[in-house]
Formats: sequence, C-alpha cells, structure tokens
Amino acid sequence: MKVKAVDYAHDGRGVVKTWKDLVFVPNLMIGEEAEITITSNKKNYSIGEVKNYLSLSKERVTPSCMYYQQCGGCQLQHMAYEHQLEMKQKRVSDALKHIAKLYVPVDDIIKSTSPFEYRNKIQMAFANSKTGLIAGFYQAKTKKVLNINTCLIEHEEGNQVIQTLKTLLDSYHVKAYDPITKKGWIKHAVIKKGIYTNELMLIIISQTEGFKKQPQIISALIQKHPNIKTIIHQVNPSIYKVIGNKDNIIFGDGFIHDTLGEFTFKIRPQSFYQVNPLQAKKLYDIALDLAQINKKDTVLDAYCGVGTISLFAAKKAKHVTGVELIEDAVSDANYNASLNHMDNVRFVCDDAETFMASNHAHFDIVIVDPPRDGLQLSFIEAIKVTKPKKVVYISCEPSSLARDLKELKTLFHVKKVVPVDMFSQTYHVESVTLLELK
Repeated sequence: MKVKAVDYAHDGRGVVKTWKDLVFVPNLMIGEEAEITITSNKKNYSIGEVKNYLSLSKERVTPSCMYYQQCGGCQLQHMAYEHQLEMKQKRVSDALKHIAKLYVPVDDIIKSTSPFEYRNKIQMAFANSKTGLIAGFYQAKTKKVLNINTCLIEHEEGNQVIQTLKTLLDSYHVKAYDPITKKGWIKHAVIKKGIYTNELMLIIISQTEGFKKQPQIISALIQKHPNIKTIIHQVNPSIYKVIGNKDNIIFGDGFIHDTLGEFTFKIRPQSFYQVNPLQAKKLYDIALDLAQINKKDTVLDAYCGVGTISLFAAKKAKHVTGVELIEDAVSDANYNASLNHMDNVRFVCDDAETFMASNHAHFDIVIVDPPRDGLQLSFIEAIKVTKPKKVVYISCEPSSLARDLKELKTLFHVKKVVPVDMFSQTYHVESVTLLELK
C-alpha cells in the first residue's frame, strides 16, 4: 500500500488517512511517502509498518543511538530537534482545541539546552544471555531486555556505573532473576545523580535477600567511581514496581544532595525529583513568573514531591503548604525546608485530592503538578469551591491537561500556556498553564 503521512499521532507516529480508516505508522514523518503493510487492525484505526520509503522529509536525520527503534525509550530521534519541538507544541495546541475546546495561543516551546545526556536518573533491567549477564532497557512493547552499553539521553557517568556493576556481578557468576524459572537474583539497578553536586546514588534491586560478594563488589565500585556517595540494596519481588519501600543502606547515608537555583535538596530512592534539572529550573521560573506571587499570598503546592516548587514559591509568598502522598518525600521536603532556612512553608502527608476536598482551606494561589493522569474530579471540585484567584497547572500530559481545563474553564480564564521540552528525543512534553478566576 502506497501512502503519505499527513499528521502525527500523540506519540510521534505518522498518521495516514485511507478511504477506510486511519493508519498509525512508526518512523514515518509528515509529507513522507512510503510503501507500508498493515500489521494490526484495531476498532477505529490500524497500525502499519514501512517497507520502503518513496520520499523522505528534509527534517529527517540519522538517529544518533545505535539501539534506536529496538529500545522503547526514545521515539523521535529520526526527527531534527527543531522539528521535534514543532510536533510537541502542536500536540499541546491540538489537545486544547479538540478536547477542551480552548482556542488560546500556545507560546513557543522552551527548547532544551542539552537534547542528549540530560537525565539524572537511569534505570536498567538485568537478564541472562548465553555470554553472561546483560543490562539494558526493555525492547519496545516487550519484557525482553535489550543489552545496552550506553544510553545517549542518560548521564554518561550513570551508564559507566551500570556497566561496572554488570561486569562485577558477572565475574562472580551472579544471575539475573528469571520470572519463568523463578531462579536468579539481580533484577534492576537504578542510578540517581545530583547534576550540580556530582553525587551518585546506586540502588540495587533483587528478588531475594543476600547481596552476593557484597564487600568485594562495593569496594570495587567505589574505587572506580568515587562520586558514588551511597549504595542501597532493595529486595522487591513486585513485578509492577522497580523501586520498593524498604532500603538496606550498605554504603553511605542512603541519600544524595543536589542544588537547583539557590536551594539544596535531599534525594532518596523513593523521592520524586525532576529527571532533567536544567529544564526543571526553567519550568519553575516560568511557573513562578506566571503566578506573580507576593508577600500577601498563601500558596498550595499540590503533588509537591521533595518540596522543590514549594521552596521557590515560599521565597515570594506569605506562606506555602505542600501536599504529597509519599511519606519519605514529605520527610525530605521538611528536611529541605530546614536545610534552606525556610520557615514559612509546611508539608502535609496526604493525598492531594483528599486534602483539598476535606479541608476546603482557602489559598490565594494553587500550584498543581500532578502525575500523567492529571487531576481527580474531587480536586477540581474543591478548587471550584475554594476559588483561588490563580491556578498554575504544570502538566506532563497534554490530553489530561485539556480534560481538566475543560472542567476548570467554567470558573477560570485560561490566560497563558507555555510548553517546555523536558524530555528530548521522546514524545513527552511538559507545559505550564496560568488560570485566573473570572
């Protein structure tokens, strides 16, 4: 079948319109013509695969990563970076128009200064092969581990630590856990890095207790990578979560620090901390600029994590309340407030929806940074009841943002929308939206 892509789906796949239905084709760009085959038929669309390109977009580039299209981590490396930005900005604009029926201007997307090697967190799975232990990411839409020596969007030092760990474990004949045979030990390794402090945290996740050859491995890791400040072992049999809740600290204090702007933050395994701090600072600056907080304002920071936005807001506000469900994150947020000598902020361990719905406390400004699913309806209803003068909505998913704005626009004016590229080479896009009470 000869086709021409006329648009992009939300995940960067090319969209082809046939007389019959829509076809989503990976690695096909707008304007490109190709011969495709249909690989899957769904209720309202089909999925295709390029067999032969007949014409190529001038925006197409050769992917930098040798694992591209095998690994499921990146989706847009075949696009020139400026074209990625155009696609993401349009994604935000289209979601607002089609879902929220909002026809508001969307500002130019804030580009990344580092489209590669920007992630401060790397998480790799382990598996067994004929040649020994391998570590990498899952192949797209599978649970099969692709052996990866270096990831181009992760920080290089994290890549190196993972490879050292793999080599050491393999030298002591440590096997990866196999969910079919129920044998083996190592499941995942996670590295967190303080981008500005250069401090490294290594989290080793296994199926069972017993850190094989622990002294030798720890000694070798620290000797080769002196920036490692703490090593944590977690036993986590869960198949759904990588990071568990119980930490066995085997080296260091169990946490690292990083700085963002003028503030210093404590980071633990369970703590939410933006994976791209360079862009996160831009994101927070935009949010605070839109909020225009003054010393008379009380502020709610919902989904506050370790208190990053809260502390930036507290510098300008009369008082800030941060709400976060994860207990360790709240503990770290309180620690961060004390560390940075901020006494006009408090942190509450609670579900943001429950807190807002049950307290009905009035705040002048509400800042929300929810997970990808967006806000719960109970939270939105509580906002409608309490009527803050401004809501600053930080979103990581345009469709859930648009759905929530559809509910909020009855009471608020949508004044400004600013997309921010936090995750270059992927289809994900953040945005900051300012809402003002009518």
